[in-house]
Amino acid sequence: MTKTVLTIAGSDTLAGGGLQSDLKTFENYQLFGLTAITCIAVEKDGHFEINDLPSELLRDQLQSIEKNVALNGVKVGLVHQLESLEIVKAFLRAFDGPIVLDPVMAFKETDDVYNGSYRAKLIELFPFASIVTPNLKEAELLSQQTIRTLEDMKHAAKKILSLGAHSVVIKGGERFSGAFASDLFYDGNEFHSFTKPKLITPTINGAGCTLASAITANLVSGKPMIEAIENSKDYVYRGIEKGLPLKNGEGNVWFGERIETEVFT
Repeated sequence: MTKTVLTIAGSDTLAGGGLQSDLKTFENYQLFGLTAITCIAVEKDGHFEINDLPSELLRDQLQSIEKNVALNGVKVGLVHQLESLEIVKAFLRAFDGPIVLDPVMAFKETDDVYNGSYRAKLIELFPFASIVTPNLKEAELLSQQTIRTLEDMKHAAKKILSLGAHSVVIKGGERFSGAFASDLFYDGNEFHSFTKPKLITPTINGAGCTLASAITANLVSGKPMIEAIENSKDYVYRGIEKGLPLKNGEGNVWFGERIETEVFT
């Protein structure tokens, strides 16, 4: 029987990240993806602009899904409003299954970060998540420390776990200095590093969203956490290699027909 996965996320009009990348990933893992849309991001005058959907509409979407679909997993991405975070929390409280929380608190395209009230409200979701997947900047905001080294990442991971998370993987990506892209997992018992050489390509938009949705897909498919992250890291790496360049000089993670899903499942 086909398994179903919900992404609660924003819409990325350029389709590098957000719910678009989540749905593509779910399909590549032979899962049926559903969406509850929180906002729509567009590029305007060289900047990303986030247009929130009414919180009541998010509630209606979630109620429709809850009524009609037996979900096997949930991935939470950008939830931009405090009231919407409350709605998501109530939904997650009633769900029994893998939940991956990708705490989108900052965008590489802008300097905007969310205030202390947003951080506090977002942290209230941590106890419901199987794993929290911040990038380096988000991990700094959550742990309230700078991250420059592997030891810094370990300290930050411990702090994030102390906020109520069951496990965390900090996505180092291109922001981590050196020739390698390193992610760090911690579950309170062990640290585990996932490292690959950096790719010299601009096709990295959506890499973080895609990693989180791939982890969700792997967990729904029954893989244990470490294997799920390893598989997802390989998946994103291939997506960066085969990505789609954009006219603005950047590019999106993408896979297309050239990648067989059997490689990942």
